[in-house]
Amino acid sequence: MKIIKRFLIPFLCFALILTLLTPGEVQAFDKAKAKKNVTVTYKKTPTGVLAIYKNKNKTALTLNATFRFRDAAKKDLSKETQKNLCLGAKSTATFFFAAPRDEYGNCINYSSYSGSFSVSKSKKKTYVKNIQISSQIDTVETKFAAINTGKKDLTNIHTTMVFYYADGSISRCFTKELNCYKAGELTQFSIQYPDDMGKPDKVKVYVDWAY
Repeated sequence: MKIIKRFLIPFLCFALILTLLTPGEVQAFDKAKAKKNVTVTYKKTPTGVLAIYKNKNKTALTLNATFRFRDAAKKDLSKETQKNLCLGAKSTATFFFAAPRDEYGNCINYSSYSGSFSVSKSKKKTYVKNIQISSQIDTVETKFAAINTGKKDLTNIHTTMVFYYADGSISRCFTKELNCYKAGELTQFSIQYPDDMGKPDKVKVYVDWAY
């Protein structure tokens, strides 16, 4: 009897530990629930549409987004798909979908647009918070300085610069891959304004992903 008790007590303790640990470890990822916790806002710009995604989940996601511009007959003028491999938990990221253009590079008038997206659990870890960016708005361009403040070298950093006029309307959106991959590395760049843009009053920079 003493022998049985000697082996039974450790076994029960081990079983209790497994009971406490297992549910959190084997809990399945619920795509439908995760998608409900992602909101998207579309903002029309002179050259396309800015999509702003807010991930309210506690888990980083891979986000696939598809966007369509349509004519008055509801026919697709263009269709584009973009992917964010690591939309961080409790964070915001963007996609910019450029309006369809003709053979001369001019924007084509469209009647409507629509977007959709799907999510899955990201296999990557986000380091968006390690990318710090400052800006200086000048008459013909805005100068930027970006630094990787973390201790880890990265391989992919994507940003979107959204310029605003004084009335709050968006004047332009620009996207850029940053090359401050190494820990502590600084990069500087500038964006010159197109002739029809004029000087903006404010710029907001989204670090869409960094891993």
